[in-house]
Amino acid sequence: MSIKRTLSIVGFSSMLILGGCSSKEKAPDNDNPTIGYEDEDKGSSMNTGDGYGFTDFDLTIKKDGKKIETDYEDVKPSDAEYVNEFQDVTEEGNEAIDSMHKMFMEILLDSDTSKEEAIDKILQWYGLDDYDEFELEVKYTDDKTLNINEKK
Repeated sequence: MSIKRTLSIVGFSSMLILGGCSSKEKAPDNDNPTIGYEDEDKGSSMNTGDGYGFTDFDLTIKKDGKKIETDYEDVKPSDAEYVNEFQDVTEEGNEAIDSMHKMFMEILLDSDTSKEEAIDKILQWYGLDDYDEFELEVKYTDDKTLNINEKK
């Protein structure tokens, strides 16, 4: 077992132990999970064991001279990059992963997602109504890909 995995297990176990010692008056409502997906066997869910359902996610959106860039590789999360010039955000590594995680869990792209649906979900996430350029490359865990390269 690698040292990173061992440290992750020890850290997670510590959090569970400390969490059990909390003094909450009311138990959390686990009957209504915030993360879920109807067709988990298709991917894009942390519950499938496949992470997000894809191994690579590269996104570039340009509008009015500003851009959003997201670069995620499952095999090298430390190389992750997230840039959002609309909100003056530039992040790398774990910070970038944290920002991307929120989006990935909200948009829930899977290998059956159409180009139009992917564009709509991503634009809605970022609060954009249009774009000058939209590029997206997603490599799913089932070896399918989604490639979008549109300019207006």
